[in-house]
Amino acid sequence: MQRTWRRALASGLLAALALGFTPATAQAQDKGPATFGVRPATALAPDDRPNFSYSATPGAVVKDHLAVANISNDPLSLKVYASDAFNTPDGGFDLLDAGRAPVDVGSWAKLDASTVEIPGRTTKIVPFTVSIPADATPGDHVGGIVAALVTEATGADGQRVAVEQRVGARIYLRISGDLVPKLTVSDVVGSYDGSFFGTGTTRISYIVRNSGNVRLGGKQQVTVETPWGSGTAVPNLPDLPELLPGNSFQVNTTVSGVLPAGWLNGLVHIDPVAPPGPQPRAGAVDASVTVAAVPWLLVVVLALVLALTLFLLWRKRKRRTIEPETEKAVAHAVA
Repeated sequence: MQRTWRRALASGLLAALALGFTPATAQAQDKGPATFGVRPATALAPDDRPNFSYSATPGAVVKDHLAVANISNDPLSLKVYASDAFNTPDGGFDLLDAGRAPVDVGSWAKLDASTVEIPGRTTKIVPFTVSIPADATPGDHVGGIVAALVTEATGADGQRVAVEQRVGARIYLRISGDLVPKLTVSDVVGSYDGSFFGTGTTRISYIVRNSGNVRLGGKQQVTVETPWGSGTAVPNLPDLPELLPGNSFQVNTTVSGVLPAGWLNGLVHIDPVAPPGPQPRAGAVDASVTVAAVPWLLVVVLALVLALTLFLLWRKRKRRTIEPETEKAVAHAVA
């Protein structure tokens, strides 16, 4: 049978690691579950760092260690490699698939081994080196080191499927130089959906992009204002996820209870939130969109009033035309 590939990755496994190992569990063919994890380490044992975090200059070399733990009873053969990070459409943190070559910090990090053979209930320490190019750009470069297990399963169509289960530890590398923390908002779109009577709902969508070189989150506020200045804000709007430099995130939200005031202003305000540490402060971001909110009840009433007015004017004019003709006819009859 044809053999296909599928990657399995639990979204939370590449989050910043807690003090214990971050485990992944995979079911190998004809074997019990295999559970393994990774975390930062010294040359001798795992340590308490939540992730690999470095500050360095271009051309620097950083040496460090990764602890890979087999929490299962049976031995495991795990692939280990470094890769670049990116934001998923929902704002999550992920690393490139094994088949995609990294071009940033993932390509700078080289492990001493590409495969680790680990007996059951054992932890192995894998050294690695991050060689920063002399022309590396300032700012945040984010990636991770992955441990992956390939197992086989049978798909619903009967084909053999190779499943790659992986876990990783994040790498946060900040290169010294001109730091530019900056968020931008684009593609702001608004629409209004209202009933014939009463208020309606305004939908606002926009894209937030990290256009600087420092990873940033943000607190956001969306307000819809009427022409006379009253505003309705989105309640409990969640904070933006942390965006890596060059990545973006689309926001879709609704504002209920808005009167159809003819024209509405959708206002977006974002206060960037930077990671801890000394760096320039990012400026707030504002954007807006004008939304047509037709008050159909008022339009119908005005249309009826206008029609009635025109009818009355027409009727009055017609009477003025008929009255002289009637007087002439009476005078002619008398004569």
